[in-house]
Amino acid sequence: PRLKAASLRVPRGAPRVTGAGPRRAWRGRPAEFGELHGVGREMPKGGKSGKSRDGGGAGGDTLACGLKVLAPIPLAAAIIGKGGSSIAKMRSNCKARLSLTEHGDFYPSTDSRILTAQTQDEEHMEEVIRELVAKVAEVAQADSNGIEADLRLKVLVPRAASGGIIGKGGANVKEIRERTNAKISIADTCGSGPGSDQLISISGTEEALHIVLTEVSKQVQALTEEPWFATWVRTNSATSGSSGYGGILTSTGGPPGGNHSYGDYSRTTGVDTLTRVAHSLPPYVMEDSRGFALSCVVPQRLVGGLIGRAGSGIKEVQNLTGTRIGIRDIPDDPDNCSMNIAGPLANTCAAYMLMMRRYIDAEYQASEGR
Repeated sequence: PRLKAASLRVPRGAPRVTGAGPRRAWRGRPAEFGELHGVGREMPKGGKSGKSRDGGGAGGDTLACGLKVLAPIPLAAAIIGKGGSSIAKMRSNCKARLSLTEHGDFYPSTDSRILTAQTQDEEHMEEVIRELVAKVAEVAQADSNGIEADLRLKVLVPRAASGGIIGKGGANVKEIRERTNAKISIADTCGSGPGSDQLISISGTEEALHIVLTEVSKQVQALTEEPWFATWVRTNSATSGSSGYGGILTSTGGPPGGNHSYGDYSRTTGVDTLTRVAHSLPPYVMEDSRGFALSCVVPQRLVGGLIGRAGSGIKEVQNLTGTRIGIRDIPDDPDNCSMNIAGPLANTCAAYMLMMRRYIDAEYQASEGR
């Protein structure tokens, strides 16, 4: 696909961005399209996971059980301790692998690092929870000035676990609230896959926090056999910088049109950049009701491979992403066609990437004379 001039209409209709596809042919055997769904290939060893320190919890084999907690700066300091003494003691007592994201790498829109805990079984995870809640209470005591207040903790769970936590018609979470008098809120998920992060906020007494966190952990550990679980444990969505938009995009947080300062992505991989930018965008961009449209030019000779037999390729991508995809002839240009993708911003970008996968596969097959 070749680059076309971009056009953007903000006041009316959908913003339209023209995209360019790959400029060089695939040099090697591309994976089949079905392998996008995790079939037929393993993730290469040594792939990059979220940055971590204080033990590098992303390294090595993933242990059987996993849990992620947001650690505000005071809590992170208490967990690490002087010279790392506290976290070393927790690892030893709980027989756990504990890691925190780098200093300054926070969960988007917070000033909290991500603590990842891994253990071989649920019994040792229970020990982690007990010591973690004790640390929360210790930090709260130091900051309370003698005034008693609820303890607060935020937990990241895979999207697939939230259903068990909530229960049918909200029955489970209601029962836990009534039993512990804890306040529990479950935020919207950050993505659509079963391993997408979902944030749960808990506040209450030390005992209530322990009970709720234990119940949450049970629902998370029930998913350990799922093929995506190890990846969820190993990776995180932390971004460099403070609160706001994860330090990647700085703005006033108001409506569109303000001044923005963008971070330097030159030293990050494409996937890292994509993830960081997506997490940095404010809701008024990601949820714009007008939708977005993206178009590019593709060679006529590859259209059959893009569409797939009886349109199966386009239908698959449309169903996966909830977008509309159309390929049309270009007047006075018999050698090329226009491919147009429309839908919500993130969905449109995802569909474009999947169609470029089909483009590369079709290009390779054409070069092989298939």
